[in-house]
Amino acid sequence: MSGNQPRGRGGGRGDRGAGQRGRGRGDSSAPRGDFQAGRGRGDFQPGRGRGDFQGNRGRGGGGPPGRGQSTQMPFRGGRGGAGGGRPPPGRGGIYLENQPVTPPDPAITAAENALVVQTKGKIIDDFPGRSGYGSKGKAIVLRTNYFSLTTAFEANVNEVPLYRYEVEIKEIKDISKPKRRRVFDSIVAHAAFANLRWATDYSSIIVTTEKLDLEKMMAGKVMVEVTLPPENGAVGPSSEGDQPPEFVKAARARNTFHFCLHDKGSFNPRAMVEYLKSTSAGAMYQGRADLIQLLNIIITKAPNEAAQVKDVGKNFYPFGTHPGMESYDLGQGLEALRGYFSSVRPAIGRLLVNINVTSGAFYKSMQLLDLVREVGSGNDQAESFIRMLKVEVRYTKDGQKEMFMKKAKTIVGFAKPHKKIHVKRFGNAHEVRISIEDRASPNTKSQEMTVAEYFKKNHGITLKRPELPLLNVGTRDAPQYLPMELCWVNPGQAYRRLLSGNQTSEMLKFAARFPNLNAMSIAGVADAPGNGLRLLRLAATGATPQNESVGPFGFRVGIDMISVPGRILQAPSVNYGKKSVTPRNGSWNLAGTKFAKPGKFNRWQVLVINLSGRNTLRGPVESIVGKLGTALMGYGINMGERGPTMQIELDRLTMMNRPKNDAVLKGAFERAEGKRVDMLFIIIPDVDRWLYARIKFFGDVVHGVGTICSVGSKLEKENGQDMYLGNLALKFNLKGGGISHSVANTVTAPIDANTMVVGIDVTHPSPDSAEDAPSVSCVVASVDSQMFQWPGSIRSQKGRQEMVEPLEEMFNERLDVWVRKNQKLPTKVVVYRDGVSEGQYQTVLREELPAFENVFKKRYGKKDRWPKMAIIIVGKRHHTRFYPTRVEDADYNPQRDKGSWNPLPGTIVDRGIVGKVIREFYLQAHQGLQGTARPAHYVVIKDDISFTADALEQFTHHLCYLFNRATKAVSICPPAYYADLLCERGRAYLFNTLSENTSSDSSVMGDAPEGISGVHDRLRDTTWYV
Repeated sequence: MSGNQPRGRGGGRGDRGAGQRGRGRGDSSAPRGDFQAGRGRGDFQPGRGRGDFQGNRGRGGGGPPGRGQSTQMPFRGGRGGAGGGRPPPGRGGIYLENQPVTPPDPAITAAENALVVQTKGKIIDDFPGRSGYGSKGKAIVLRTNYFSLTTAFEANVNEVPLYRYEVEIKEIKDISKPKRRRVFDSIVAHAAFANLRWATDYSSIIVTTEKLDLEKMMAGKVMVEVTLPPENGAVGPSSEGDQPPEFVKAARARNTFHFCLHDKGSFNPRAMVEYLKSTSAGAMYQGRADLIQLLNIIITKAPNEAAQVKDVGKNFYPFGTHPGMESYDLGQGLEALRGYFSSVRPAIGRLLVNINVTSGAFYKSMQLLDLVREVGSGNDQAESFIRMLKVEVRYTKDGQKEMFMKKAKTIVGFAKPHKKIHVKRFGNAHEVRISIEDRASPNTKSQEMTVAEYFKKNHGITLKRPELPLLNVGTRDAPQYLPMELCWVNPGQAYRRLLSGNQTSEMLKFAARFPNLNAMSIAGVADAPGNGLRLLRLAATGATPQNESVGPFGFRVGIDMISVPGRILQAPSVNYGKKSVTPRNGSWNLAGTKFAKPGKFNRWQVLVINLSGRNTLRGPVESIVGKLGTALMGYGINMGERGPTMQIELDRLTMMNRPKNDAVLKGAFERAEGKRVDMLFIIIPDVDRWLYARIKFFGDVVHGVGTICSVGSKLEKENGQDMYLGNLALKFNLKGGGISHSVANTVTAPIDANTMVVGIDVTHPSPDSAEDAPSVSCVVASVDSQMFQWPGSIRSQKGRQEMVEPLEEMFNERLDVWVRKNQKLPTKVVVYRDGVSEGQYQTVLREELPAFENVFKKRYGKKDRWPKMAIIIVGKRHHTRFYPTRVEDADYNPQRDKGSWNPLPGTIVDRGIVGKVIREFYLQAHQGLQGTARPAHYVVIKDDISFTADALEQFTHHLCYLFNRATKAVSICPPAYYADLLCERGRAYLFNTLSENTSSDSSVMGDAPEGISGVHDRLRDTTWYV
């Protein structure tokens, strides 16, 4: 080989002919063409690369369909608004209205009742057994997005055992997810899999319908070596002869792996069915978790192998030219895709499959130049947006239409200074220089040139936009540079960061659909099955795809949603000062009321933040503030003395201006604290996450000044102003220590006036957070029987750790506040724990319960003096949905022909889809105004208080009417809601670390904390965070 090698000033790697999933190095073991890799900084070698860009089973666009052949399914629908504009209109209604509703299975109800007799009062698998089912409320029938799973045993046909194999890959730490899929492809291509049915999760498990001859397959070796072939028809290293160059050997080494299969036994679904149908509390099936995992792998085999379907967690999104693709333009470089989730669920007497619609944000597939232009922000924000984005690099010579080479790369960022390379931050193709050496004559002097000159000389490409920042597609230590104009964004790439406000609004237009429309997408109707069933190959028009999908594995899935019994609980009465209000559809009006216990302030002040010479308020400040003061006093709040209005001016809210703006903002808080202001009402110009974060940090943590923010345009808007001022009054009253309202019959047996209710949550770093970002854990608790004020404790802890590390310390703080308010310790403690997945229930008992018990031991003494305790897990990220079967049971007003068509507020389900032993229920306390309502899921994992089903369900329901900043029932009970809000406040305190990590050069605010250990002493006993 001869020619010149592009060489940087040290540290670069030249191009490696990457495949479409590559991150600079690529997957291919193909030769790199004329120029070998060396120390070059740039992606500046010619070479054959990978040839055509085609997706392997659709991962990246193009390519033949995989084994599932799902691209040939006649999907219903279309692109659903692709290319922008509003989504296609849809009308609400009852799903399958005027069609008979199959009543809930009476055999399941009988089994549930029989099982309660066996489980009541017992501890089973560490959890309290179910003590009964709720009976209060109006009985109704609902459809739910669950489908029956019938095993061969139940159908009385030949049973199919399932064999589980665990795949061990020696190089697992160094293998990417796409490359791991290719390793699994190589494994199942072995002759041992030729005459049997198999499915895999492409991660660690393979399931087969016949036992593998591992001894023959492994040929006596501990590990079997496999070298991945080049993708997309590229020429492999073998074509280079017996002694390939070093770079070919290195490519081959990168694509050589060693694996072995471990036999983990066989599983017969019959054993699971017998366990679920048994009404004995002692019935056990040890393999139930493993079998459920195998069934899930089989159910998702089709989308997991289908062309142009992207898996994001357990969700599958058709994209590109897939016939089931539905997309919607979100703006700023993103689009929404409709996808589907599925999960096999064990229930009393049967197995079920939960299928739901999901929506996700994805990068648009377009020229990168156009994508960055559409984002329309500065270089720092653009770099954050495109970091780790996979692109196809297209080389086309001047004057030609056909490209002569394609490569795949992953963007690390823009050009930036390097310890070994003199590169300007955001350096462009005229500014960054590279060194080229002649490989045929390695001792000759290298030639220097700019990146623009290199592309002209070596590729015959004159860059049209050389002034744009170059991309780094190598690594931070060994950068490789590419011009942006040669890159096209690969399709099907999920966007994992926070959406902007506008994008969130657009996503809601796409995702928030009437319940009947989502049900149609999932299941459809008999002659036109929904896209969810089609994607899983469970249904198709005029065909029975289950004969080839799940049937060979020994089970079938029903294609009709099952029905379950539900109830609608009566809304409680809401009491104000001298007036009681009866909620309608989960909400009520503040008009004509005074707060039950008005809040009180000593001194408050108004701060107006103007922006770059632009006034935030159109009219006089005193005019609107006067209206606010009148409204606050009208509700009975004692506002105390009002200090003179402060006005400050900030520069444009850009990252560059943050240090200066920070200093101005800090000065305003110092003046407020100096004047002993305890509440600062801040009128801001616009919604801005950074500005909000800094206001809350300075107020809550540094200066101990309470804050309430209001956008000027909303405050001045005359239409609906009374309601807006009323909502502000709720916040003022709360932060002034007041009680806006109470809810009748909340404190009823077994709850009493000496019961403390606790909420716990943890929030974790987002994908674009700093690498060592912490998690934030929070504990909130009631202080009296009114359950309206909820002070909290907040701490940072090790990142991505779900269990609360400083729980003992924070719970102690909550008890301190209770004792200061009540002069005694509580006799009962009810904990609502948010954010815990099903697999972590026992972890809570094992790791968090001891923290409570340690506090009890220190503060109560002997165990017989400890408070009685209940722990209820609150789930809100599940995929269970309910659909009314009658108009009168739906949120619909026939006189106005208006409604959401969701179940009515207070709808509760504790039968039909719940687990065999553990006590759980689904409660939709709120009015689902937009989209398909998601009920909260409550699971009891400890109960010394001995709640009856009705008592716990009613207590939880009534709590949902006690949310202190709204006049409506909320979707999850306030203890969990407040803990979630406090965690979000913690994210604001750690804004630079948790919420925004645009680049390593992001400005660091001088007062920004690295961790959180609480708030200012003046606020710690208040509900400062709501």
